Amino acid sequence: MLEPDLPQLLATAAALVLRPPDASALEALAESSEIVLDPGRARQDFYDVLCIPQSGRYIPPFAHVLAEGRVTDGDWWHFPAPHFDGGDALKPWYEAVGFDPLQLAVDPMLKGPHRPLDNVGFLLAYLAGLVASRDMGITDIGDADAIVASFTSQFMGSWIDRFCDLLEGSASPYLEAVAEAVRESIHAARERYPAVPATNTDASREALTVSVSGDG
Repeated sequence: MLEPDLPQLLATAAALVLRPPDASALEALAESSEIVLDPGRARQDFYDVLCIPQSGRYIPPFAHVLAEGRVTDGDWWHFPAPHFDGGDALKPWYEAVGFDPLQLAVDPMLKGPHRPLDNVGFLLAYLAGLVASRDMGITDIGDADAIVASFTSQFMGSWIDRFCDLLEGSASPYLEAVAEAVRESIHAARERYPAVPATNTDASREALTVSVSGDG
C-alpha cells in the first residue's frame, strides 16, 4: 500500500479535528492504531473535548489560546478565553488563495461568523491546500516551497504539539488516535519544509497571490 502524501495527511488530520467520526474514519483509525473504537464514545469524546467548553473536558482547539496555556497547581492547565479575532493574522493568508473556513465540511458547533480563524483544523486544511497546489503544479514550485515554509514557521509552532499532548492525555482512545494523526501530519510538514528565519510576511503573501493567479 502506498504511503499517503503530505496533502492527504494534512487534510485527513484536519477532518478529524473539525467533524465527529463517521464509520469510515473509525475504520481507518482502527486499522492504523490497531485498536477497536466504540462509535458512540468516540463521538461523545469529540464533542466533549473539542466543542463544548462547559463539558469539563474541553481542550480549546485555537492556536492563540493554546499558545498562552500555562500549567498551574501541578498538572492542571489554564487557558485564556478564546477571542473571536484571535486568529485574524491569518486573514491575509486565507484571502490570498480564496480559502474560506466557513465553506469547509465542519460540525455546526465549530462553525459560525464569529469563530476564531486559527482553529487547528482550519490551519491544517489551509496548509493541505497550499501543498496540494504546489504538488500539482498550480503554483510555482520555488515560490510555493518558500511560502509553505514561511507559513509553517510562523503559524504551526509548539502550540500544536501541546494540543496533541493534551489530546493524548484526554483518556479517550479515539482522541489519542486523532492526536497521532495530527502529529504525523505536522511532523511530515516540518520535515519537508524546515523552519526558516522570519521574512517579510507581506512579500510572502504577495508572492502567494501572484503564484496562484498565474500573473507575473
